Amino acid sequence: MLRLSLTGPLVAVALVGALGAPPVAAQLTPIEEVHRYEFTPFAGYQFGGGWETDASGSIPAGDLNLDDAFTWGAILGFIAYPGSVVELTYLREDTDVNFDRAAGGTTALGGFAINYIQIGGRQEFGTGGRVFPFLDGSLGLGIFDPKAEGIGSDTRFSWSVGGGFRVPMGQSGRTSIRVDARLWITPFPSGDYAVWCDFYGCFTAEGTTWVTQGTVSGGLALAF
Repeated sequence: MLRLSLTGPLVAVALVGALGAPPVAAQLTPIEEVHRYEFTPFAGYQFGGGWETDASGSIPAGDLNLDDAFTWGAILGFIAYPGSVVELTYLREDTDVNFDRAAGGTTALGGFAINYIQIGGRQEFGTGGRVFPFLDGSLGLGIFDPKAEGIGSDTRFSWSVGGGFRVPMGQSGRTSIRVDARLWITPFPSGDYAVWCDFYGCFTAEGTTWVTQGTVSGGLALAF
């Protein structure tokens, strides 16, 4: 009588299944989480800021200077590509303004608030390590607001350029320490006028003075 043995085929099937199946460790490998947004509250130190005045009307010649002061704000970022981030930045400084007369003497003029609201971008440069240096820049508004009663705020177009570095924390990299250094630039009318004439007639133009401030800050970036 002919007897069929199933032992050989079953062993072969088991071997093929074992060889074709991925290892258990490979099946359990976690998928890296993709973060598209980033929120960074920060605080720092802001310095500089001042502009000259000419002797005209009730304002004598001299310099208006802003005191160095604590500053704070936040950055909301959209991660377009790894290392490339579109950022909306808000910064506020509460300080005091002083008037240094050209003839001598200084007068304290009281409190002064500065707000920057700008949109721009950040580009990181990979180093193969745990520190990611970057360059950033932005365009937007500078709002200069005297705290004295009866004086309105002045909103101007402004921009900024800067750089810094980011250090991820932990295995996920969701939280990072961020350090920035940035220069804020705002043009103001200088009050000086120039006149020139040509074949078509005479023209008058007002000059520009530049209010520049520097900021050094640190914050905690949270990706989500």
